[in-house]
Amino acid sequence: MALWTISAQAGTGAPEVARELARRAEVELLDREALLPLAHELEPEITDADELEERISSRFTALALGAAIATGSPEAVREFKLRKTLPDLGRAVLREAARHPAVIFAPAAFAALGPDPSAIHVRLRAPFEWRVAAYQRKEVVDRHAAEKAVRHDDEHKRAWVRTLYHVDVDDTSHFSLVVDVSAFATDRVVDILLAAAGKAVS
Repeated sequence: MALWTISAQAGTGAPEVARELARRAEVELLDREALLPLAHELEPEITDADELEERISSRFTALALGAAIATGSPEAVREFKLRKTLPDLGRAVLREAARHPAVIFAPAAFAALGPDPSAIHVRLRAPFEWRVAAYQRKEVVDRHAAEKAVRHDDEHKRAWVRTLYHVDVDDTSHFSLVVDVSAFATDRVVDILLAAAGKAVS
């Protein structure tokens, strides 16, 4: 069974890689939006993936939560319980998603699934300067805005994965395959990912 998880640094063109891989492998693409209904079914409080990631990944929110719990806030207690259940929820969602061939494009999917003989855990990366330039071109912003956005995204995803699964997303030992996308065109990156699963490259 062909199953890829894709975790990526900002500015690596990962959405395009994931879409093209799913198209060429003829499997379903499961990104955060596609996984959200399943997560919501298991935990009704989860309704917005972006808002949830920002909330959980923020150090300041965590500090505020601790202060609110100390004052006995019921909302803070609910938030604390949600944070405690999220890792198991993530594992349950990914186990369900991984029952069929798919490309799973989510930053913590590799950690939620863990070692799995049927899964190829992929990390897409590139030098910081290359990623900033790519972000500038795609979003049509100046260099300062691109640097700020790329740094924020890197820190945000790093915090999300660390908070949920206590692993470092930059530790390449967690991945079956690490690809520097600055060295290859998108089609070639997809060729590499297909070949890693034993798929014929046309």
